[in-house]
Amino acid sequence: MDEKKYDLEYLERQLHNLSKLVEINRIINSTLDMARLFTIIMEIIKEIMETEASTLFLYDEKTNELVFKVALGEAGDKLQEKYRVKLGQGIAGWVAKERKGIFVNDVYSDNRFDPNFDKQTGFTTRSIICVPLLYKGKLLGVIQAINPTNRPAFTEEDMHLFLAFADQAVLAVQNAIFFEHAIEEARMRHELESAKAIQHSLHPAVADNFGFCTVAARYLPAREVGGEFYEIKQYDNTLAVALCDVHNKGVPGALNAALVNGLMKGLMNVYGNVVSPVFINTLKVVQAHNIKTVSLFFGLIHAQLKTLTFMNTGEAYPVLIRNGIARYLRFSHSIENNKKVVIKLLPGDMFVIVTDGIVNCKNRNARLFGLKQVMDTCCQYNEPSECVDGLLIKVKDFMQGLAQREDISVIAVKIQ
Repeated sequence: MDEKKYDLEYLERQLHNLSKLVEINRIINSTLDMARLFTIIMEIIKEIMETEASTLFLYDEKTNELVFKVALGEAGDKLQEKYRVKLGQGIAGWVAKERKGIFVNDVYSDNRFDPNFDKQTGFTTRSIICVPLLYKGKLLGVIQAINPTNRPAFTEEDMHLFLAFADQAVLAVQNAIFFEHAIEEARMRHELESAKAIQHSLHPAVADNFGFCTVAARYLPAREVGGEFYEIKQYDNTLAVALCDVHNKGVPGALNAALVNGLMKGLMNVYGNVVSPVFINTLKVVQAHNIKTVSLFFGLIHAQLKTLTFMNTGEAYPVLIRNGIARYLRFSHSIENNKKVVIKLLPGDMFVIVTDGIVNCKNRNARLFGLKQVMDTCCQYNEPSECVDGLLIKVKDFMQGLAQREDISVIAVKIQ
């Protein structure tokens, strides 16, 4: 009975933390101003980790140091450097150098701890939890929470929560860095340039061969930037594929896509090898925070079981091609009634996922390209890269020179 009670309490804490992370993601992505973002992140760290203090260091690549800055002025719109930490110096420096998180519950007994800050400020540090901010493997900085207020020590559960927050914070920090660079390069174009940087980060280069399958993916925004993104990530013998559309274009679409992408990255790091209802439940929370329409396909290919397990809601169209015959996987449901679907795969099978920008594009006669033409076109190709390129060429020819009205995304995966 005690074990069941513990499991229930643990689940309740996890759901509470998830709800907090969704709200936090919205808040930290609400600004691209670095000074304001610093203040928000440090305040949120103290709130979610329930600690006396927090710190955010940025990594200075030129000097190979961590830099701590504070916001100045009534509006907190300027940053002033306070001090620097060399990589390897103190716990924060150790985390930056080793690129991994750590918590220490008696810092003065740990030889990595540097007491100089305590001596200078009169503050007494007892416990620290510290994690790196890594963007595509590149060090952006370090965040740390100091002295828990309602418990004697940090735990592994605290570490899981802090890492999930770091996954979101690093995207916000990187977006803010992109924004600052855009201002420096061209103030009149700062919003568009930052949005382009955000959009680029949402569509990473994809390896074409994962051993048990080959993959190709392309994204074409209707404007300079748009509101769709995909994530493709390997977990041992499984491959996770996510395709999301926030149904908005331009800078607003890119910023909304960045918000949802941060959530998806955090969830994939925790649940990536399981098709969990948490993904769909998160979309419900997102829709409650003013992103009214969002579509998600999330699928998992299992190499040994030869299965595709997926959830699909909204306007993503998955198609299975077997022996030259295409079949539309008609399992899209509303967010409220979404269910998990399992499809058995065979060697040589290829499945293609497209967004409604392809299916609903029109030519000069106002005719729709349509799902049937998607399926017929995909059947003509044996390899994912050929399929993706061939489909996009077909769509371009069909549009007869008309401007693209909707964002277009397509992913093709072939089972070996």
